[in-house]
Amino acid sequence: MAGKIHSDTIAFISTFPPRKCGIATFTKSLLNACQSRIDRRLRLSVVAVDNPEQELDYPDSVIHTLDQRGRLGYLKCAEFLNYSDVRAVSLQHEFGIYGGPDGVYILDLLKELRCPVSTTLHTILDKPSEGQKEVMEGLIDLSHKLVVMSRKGMTFLEDIYNAPSSKLAFIPHGVDNLPLVEPDHYKKQFQLSGRKVLLTFGLLSAGKGIENMINALPPVVKKHPEICYVVLGATHPEIVKREGEKYRVELKRITRELEIEQNVLFIDRFVTQHELGEFLKAADIYVTPYINRAQITSGTLAYALGAGKPVVSTNYWYAEELLDEQRGILVDVDKPEGLTTAVLELLEEPERLREMRAKAYEYSRGMVWSQVGQRYVNAFRSAMSAGRRRDKLPAGAKRQALPITGIPRPKLTHLTRLTDDTGLYQHALHSLPDRSHGYTTDDNARALVVAAKFNHIFNDAESRRLMAIYLSFLKYAQREDGLFHNFMGFDRRFQDAVSSDDCFGRSMWALGYVMYRGPEEFQQFAAEAIEKAIHSQGRLSALNPRGRAHAVLGLYYYLKRFPEAHDMEEKINNLAMKNMSLLKDHCVGGWEWFEPVLTYDNAILPHSMFLAYEVTGNKTYEDAGIKSLDFLMDVYEENNHFSFVGTEGWYPKGGSKARFDQQPLDACAFIQALDAAYDITNQKKYLNCIRSAFDWFLGVNDLEEPLYDFSTGGCADGLTCEGANRNQGAESAVCFLLSLLTLIEMNT
Repeated sequence: MAGKIHSDTIAFISTFPPRKCGIATFTKSLLNACQSRIDRRLRLSVVAVDNPEQELDYPDSVIHTLDQRGRLGYLKCAEFLNYSDVRAVSLQHEFGIYGGPDGVYILDLLKELRCPVSTTLHTILDKPSEGQKEVMEGLIDLSHKLVVMSRKGMTFLEDIYNAPSSKLAFIPHGVDNLPLVEPDHYKKQFQLSGRKVLLTFGLLSAGKGIENMINALPPVVKKHPEICYVVLGATHPEIVKREGEKYRVELKRITRELEIEQNVLFIDRFVTQHELGEFLKAADIYVTPYINRAQITSGTLAYALGAGKPVVSTNYWYAEELLDEQRGILVDVDKPEGLTTAVLELLEEPERLREMRAKAYEYSRGMVWSQVGQRYVNAFRSAMSAGRRRDKLPAGAKRQALPITGIPRPKLTHLTRLTDDTGLYQHALHSLPDRSHGYTTDDNARALVVAAKFNHIFNDAESRRLMAIYLSFLKYAQREDGLFHNFMGFDRRFQDAVSSDDCFGRSMWALGYVMYRGPEEFQQFAAEAIEKAIHSQGRLSALNPRGRAHAVLGLYYYLKRFPEAHDMEEKINNLAMKNMSLLKDHCVGGWEWFEPVLTYDNAILPHSMFLAYEVTGNKTYEDAGIKSLDFLMDVYEENNHFSFVGTEGWYPKGGSKARFDQQPLDACAFIQALDAAYDITNQKKYLNCIRSAFDWFLGVNDLEEPLYDFSTGGCADGLTCEGANRNQGAESAVCFLLSLLTLIEMNT
């Protein structure tokens, strides 16, 4: 079976309904959740792992079927995906659903795929066989991301399988967004009115330990004859094929011998998600009496928590994690008689039962499918960005780390000092905010990048607080037409009609960066603002060179967040072409620059060229970046240190370079451009310059005087002929921090 795929498609490889399998149900729910979080530029499809004996009628979303038993089919499936413009694959992995010993055939498929793979691991073994470990190590090696549904699973991957932490992503098992309801209102439809309902659901197999719960019931029935234990679900199809209904028959025999047939209800069918929701609403207590501790996830337990059910469970790994902080009662798997005590405790302590319901429901709000779907879509987009084709490094080349010994410890002390609940003050008198000059959107945009980068590296609460302030400032500064104000007085009133091109471009850069690197709760907010800016009437096409360059950065990060947004590629290309034409016009007599004079924030221009090359693959942009950045390096480098162009006269073509005032802005832009150049070209000359450029802040400069103040965490506003400017304003603070964080990020 095969179908036509849209050009930007995520393909799920998994079992899929109507196949009756827990992972099939999971994948259908995940697909629906992801579908609700994407726009028309991205499409989702399924490669169904199939058992041909079952003759299943798959829906239209299934564009290919994979015979799980035939090894050749795995290679053919990879070929199908490679030639169908699939941009990323989401693999749902469980050892038993793929062919070969321990499901090894799936590695044949992954080795041939040309797109990145995000693998969701439904089983992670702490004591794998040799074959299982080999398969798992292959999955780790061949996957861009490994999605794990429990924290313990992440620990296993690192400690047992040596998986790099950079590949690991924790995304909880999804749950339906059911209301928190009183069970009695939903029992009538199942003829259970007036009864206390215990529930276990899922495909039946011997490892579920249901016999232990049945054996635990007689003392409960004696005190609460109204109890009814509902065992909901068909026997697993693979178990039926091998053993028939042996397990279910044994459970019914135990029930008869204990004379509790009126208290146990077997519902032998595979229920729909809607029916499952109704049963969960009707249950008073949910039970998972599994007999194997080594269970790293359980969809049934997750669903029960999502419905706000008090849970009694044996202490398998996933239950220990999910039911922590009194969200349920745990019983030792080796002492199943504890199930009796736990159930009686909840039935006889209604206040505790209600409290447990509330805790379970509150905790599970982060697990609802809409949120889980968004996190998966983010992971897919990250994989798509990583898989963007770009001819930048020779085969086998690796990015080297940059030595960062002897650099200051990054701290937000001074940035926090200059920030109030409105935003970042523009100027400082020494290290204190100068309120007379108010705020600028320019500075708040750059500070937003710093706070987002700090949070991305350190996952820090203070940086998130600052991000909220700076992002809110940008949103308030944005006019209805998408343009921005720049200058705001201390009275919180804007003093200009519209900002400069530089400010507009920097705002786009900051918003795009938050979309890509910011916490999820800020990403949509930033996306709405940058969309509004992008579509402002004619502004994007009319920007000056630096405004265009910063806009390229913003669009680049937009594209990293939404790699399917090909319209952004076109916008980046148009902006880069305009700056490229300037370079061609002015490159005469060894002057390899975009303008007839070197002024401020110079390195942003070659920086944007490298990113434009990465996006478009247009080699002339890379050549322009190399040519112009090498020119800057020659201009800046003097006697084993860097000397940036001063503001007192700049550096006109044919003239001499002004020595002072040198600005932190130029050092920061230069460091970022060098980082981008090394990332694209892998040329060590760029790597070797980064640390020297940063040391300009620490005193390796024309006057051998440090600009960074270790006591305040601030940075001097410039290097003047008389030494470091004693004022430590916003621009210098954010430029120093951004430079420092760039060095640190290169090594993380």
